[in-house]
Amino acid sequence: MTRIISNEQIAPDVFVMKIAGSYKGRMGQFYMLRADDGYRGDSYPLLSRPLSIHDRGDDYIAFLYRVHGRGTAILSRMTAGQQVLLEGPFGNGFPVLDDPGRIALVGGGMGTAPLLLAARHYAQADIYLGFSGDTFGVESLRQAVESDTRVKVMNSRYKSILELLEPGWYDTILACGPAGMLKALAECTAAANEAALHDGEGYPASTHLYISTEKHMACGIGACLTCTVQTTSGNRRTCVEGPVFAAEEVDWNDLTTV
Repeated sequence: MTRIISNEQIAPDVFVMKIAGSYKGRMGQFYMLRADDGYRGDSYPLLSRPLSIHDRGDDYIAFLYRVHGRGTAILSRMTAGQQVLLEGPFGNGFPVLDDPGRIALVGGGMGTAPLLLAARHYAQADIYLGFSGDTFGVESLRQAVESDTRVKVMNSRYKSILELLEPGWYDTILACGPAGMLKALAECTAAANEAALHDGEGYPASTHLYISTEKHMACGIGACLTCTVQTTSGNRRTCVEGPVFAAEEVDWNDLTTV
């Protein structure tokens, strides 16, 4: 049980909740949150909500979330000074690399949520953000990297942020967003890697792509198996072995049917 510092609405149905305390957690990991109602037997929703770590400091942790259902609606109505129940960190986050080379962070919509902590770690990263409506979280990302010119934003219902990205130029790409966007990025990256085998002048020999999936989670600890995804290594639980996977592991036919 811990205290809310602030719960700010930053776009329609989009909030950033900042919570007091010293917490662990790597970029791409998540916590389970719920309003503090004492876990009454008749309380609804019964399960906590998984929220990826948006930001973290010495005395706070923050979560960017969209209202989507009863649980997040309850969270959105909470105010500074109220208590929430917080468990974590859980999951397999983005890789911590000593030398990522040329690195890009790619986010689509709510996929921007885990990228702020990643940008604080990889301040040299280029950032690509795609929205189909109201933008949010952009200024924080601009402040996190070495130069705000590293942040590219596209807000369109008809174009993809991937139109601005050349995957083959980067050694490492970390991405989060809708499954369709992630699949398209994986295909572009694979094509760039194939091309690099033939000429590759000025490009890395291989671009390593890591994606954070957004498959529904219930328990957050791997017990219920509702978040299972198919990979080249067999079935994997998004909340334990994921949510971050190397792109080449993913069965995209499975993921894009979520």
